[in-house]
Amino acid sequence: MTWFCRAAEAKSFASAAKALDVVPSAVSKTIAALEAELGARLVNRSTKRFSLTHEGELYYERCRAILQGLEETEAIARGGSASPRGLLRVGMHPAFRVLLLNTLGRFLDNNPELKIETVITNSAAAVVDEGLDVVIRIGRLADSSLVARSLGRVQSIACAAPSYLKSVGEPTHPDNLAKHRAIIYGRRDEASNAEWTFTKAKERITVSVPVRVVVRDGIGVTDAVVGGCGVALPLDASVQHLLKSGALRALFPGWSSEHYPVFAVTPPAHGNTPAKVRAYVDFVATMLKQGGYT
Repeated sequence: MTWFCRAAEAKSFASAAKALDVVPSAVSKTIAALEAELGARLVNRSTKRFSLTHEGELYYERCRAILQGLEETEAIARGGSASPRGLLRVGMHPAFRVLLLNTLGRFLDNNPELKIETVITNSAAAVVDEGLDVVIRIGRLADSSLVARSLGRVQSIACAAPSYLKSVGEPTHPDNLAKHRAIIYGRRDEASNAEWTFTKAKERITVSVPVRVVVRDGIGVTDAVVGGCGVALPLDASVQHLLKSGALRALFPGWSSEHYPVFAVTPPAHGNTPAKVRAYVDFVATMLKQGGYT
């Protein structure tokens, strides 16, 4: 079951074998034997693509829950209570990269039996598709069998580097953005990224910004704005440390931008949430509360 789950998560016999420190043929033969025992095909095999059959997807979901339950049971037998232990696989929105990775040592100090793997993603489905234990996600969620816990909220914040503002002047009103270079995430034709909305009391204004730089990942937007490339509208969680250090300056005091909910997303529930996941989600909730993202 463990080998099958690692292959399903890695989407490759070779990658699973590397993680398990065995030869790929051992993983392939073991899963073939498992299929023979079950009388069902779990994996679609081809030279170009690894994928699970429908039966394989259902079996993976149940195997994962069983293995997590076994880990909890063994922990109770060893120490009398289920404590965080084993490997924790975490996905996080790029806006939380600095906040959560910079404080990860504190979490590990309090949980000495844990190992952590992290990946930058905002896909809720990654808890199933990539075998993650939890994803710290920003944005509303579609209805699904996944489990979500609300942790707080973040908002966009208009900002620029002091060097850029010294060179071209500081905009004092959102309307002034028409005269500035805008850095956006995604594609130029995505209206949601090229139109910035600001609210002040009962006044609400949407500005179509002149896009000069398009960055394909959220991390790159921060790098570009720090370098003096122009004005950006990143999430506050991703630039709070830069605002505090003076590397960036917030624009338009008194005006606020869009707010977005933050969730901890975990796989479909088949019993109690593993102790390692509960501990990490509680830790993230505390970090967000301390940072004012509630």
